[in-house]
Amino acid sequence: MGHNFLSDANTIQLLLLLYFSIATLSQHSSNFLTHPPYKFCSNTSLYEANSPFQNNLQTLMSYLASNASVSNQYHAYAGNDPDRVYAQYMCYNYITNEKCSACIDAASQDIMQLCPNNRNATVWEELCQLRFSNKNFIGQLDFSGNIPLANRETIENSVQFISVVNENFSNLTKKAAFEPTQSMYATGKLALSDIDTLYTLMQCTTDLSSHDCNTCLQVAIQNISNCCYVGRGARLLSRSCYFRYELYAFYEGAAEYSGTQKVYNFPRGKTLTILKIVLGTCIPTVVLAFLTASCIIYFRRISRKETDEEKSHLAFLQELRKSSGSTLAEGNKVKNIVFG
Repeated sequence: MGHNFLSDANTIQLLLLLYFSIATLSQHSSNFLTHPPYKFCSNTSLYEANSPFQNNLQTLMSYLASNASVSNQYHAYAGNDPDRVYAQYMCYNYITNEKCSACIDAASQDIMQLCPNNRNATVWEELCQLRFSNKNFIGQLDFSGNIPLANRETIENSVQFISVVNENFSNLTKKAAFEPTQSMYATGKLALSDIDTLYTLMQCTTDLSSHDCNTCLQVAIQNISNCCYVGRGARLLSRSCYFRYELYAFYEGAAEYSGTQKVYNFPRGKTLTILKIVLGTCIPTVVLAFLTASCIIYFRRISRKETDEEKSHLAFLQELRKSSGSTLAEGNKVKNIVFG
């Protein structure tokens, strides 16, 4: 029976594709939470270089960066229609004016580089966010294009985690949105075990109404719950609000908090992390070993087939020699064949 070399070749190609797919997936999964700045570029409407819109934008970016040294939130516009530019920044309330100024200065440069010639763009830095548009968005709730991001480390008992933290998130949402003294900003911490504490931050842009702030944060929590509750940390980037939780004190002043807290017992998220490491290491190794073994088998089959063909050819010639008086040279090569 003949050997199907085409089938072997397809198998090898499939194994190669499987191996490189797993390697690529492993690489992407390890970088699920990248580093800021994060960006949103509309790319639907672009301005021309040296246009009135670009001049207004550059003027406004410079003005906002200088104003950030005295205010953690601000919005303004520059120019006249149709080249008017609206812009707004929000620094997270726990940082100083000095850090806010530095953050907005970096954001104003990043947004021009990351979203070149865009008339509508947003950039999120680690400590602030900056937005501009050719349309007036001041005072308008906008949660389109929300970006959820999750920590690569996972919580083992995510179901129990969700049931506990949802109430905590809901209380903080109301506090940020409806308590005037909070200025649409709230932080909280919740002990989950003897060693794990949940730190949460919520903030809205102050041009929103209390109702819109509440809506923005509720949507943010829903976005996070749909994708990221298994992570030991997550953040939701929105144009109108900001939501983040971690199992460490990521905002200043969190360590000074004191008060009575209910303690919930959660297993630490090491089991799934270890499992991910083991699978990420073993699966490519197993696939590579399988691929190597398949290649060895493939080439052995080729060698065996060539040997069998040589033997068959030699036997055929020997039969001819017996019946027709053929002579063979050394090395089994035909020198002369005489047929009677």
